[in-house]
Amino acid sequence: MAHSDQTLHSHIEAIANAMPDPIFVMGQDGTYLDIIGGSERSLYADGHSLIGKTYQQVLPEKMAMRFLNVVQKAIKTQRLQEIEYQLANEEVQGIEPIGPQGGQWYEARVYPLNTDVYGQPAVIWLAINITQRKHMEEQIEHLSKNDALTHFYNRDFFLDLVNELISQAKLNNQPLSLIKIDLDCFKNITDGYGHELGDKAILGAAHAIEATVKDLGHIGRLSCDQFMIVLPEVKAVDAFRIAKLAQEKISGHKIRLDEQQTTCLTSQAGVTELRDQHEDSRILFNRVNDAIAQLRTSREITKII
Repeated sequence: MAHSDQTLHSHIEAIANAMPDPIFVMGQDGTYLDIIGGSERSLYADGHSLIGKTYQQVLPEKMAMRFLNVVQKAIKTQRLQEIEYQLANEEVQGIEPIGPQGGQWYEARVYPLNTDVYGQPAVIWLAINITQRKHMEEQIEHLSKNDALTHFYNRDFFLDLVNELISQAKLNNQPLSLIKIDLDCFKNITDGYGHELGDKAILGAAHAIEATVKDLGHIGRLSCDQFMIVLPEVKAVDAFRIAKLAQEKISGHKIRLDEQQTTCLTSQAGVTELRDQHEDSRILFNRVNDAIAQLRTSREITKII
């Protein structure tokens, strides 16, 4: 080899080995034929020990078949294939336990090689660790549908969910109930003692509601001091009992206002249920609001309507 060719080869090899992201050369039969790069140990384990082994030998069965299908499709179509997957280094047999721990998300770009140097059709498999991006996407998705303080569903997402559950209840001819709980002491706390104590009051009420509802339904925070609960497959008479229990837990939560004073949370609750095929979420919302409005002229704190 001429000196210039040797120098070029050395430069290419140095650049390839310095690449932070690994490029695997994968055979049509799922054999790891070669690996280039992948030097960033905070993102990737050292995959060189995989060379000569097959997907089936080192990966969980379903993942091995999925990877093999992608490789063979890239070769068959002679087109770029892309795949996202989650894989922990602990799931890969035969690699050193050095690198990121726990399930990592990867984005792979798989492209056929136009060479027979490896003795069989092959592809290059460029793997990029996208775990941080995935976590950011999950956080954004969570914020788009959840209230930041209580982590209950926010108003928009909750209302869409209620519509969906009403449609399912009608389709399956099943009951569905709605509970609305208003904290009638919240404004006095925030006006007298500030929003920090107001947040503590909201969290106290939220924990009480969550402890009562558990997995019976879904909870939304409609505004600062208003909560709503949708209960699929629950009749109004049972929803009434759930509302009463939640209110008892809410009133049992004490808020310390200062060194000398504490206060209990108080609430009003309206309960209704889906009655016929012509009703929608708007009708149910109006009924629970009417129920709470009627409580203001009575000594009751819970009303079914």
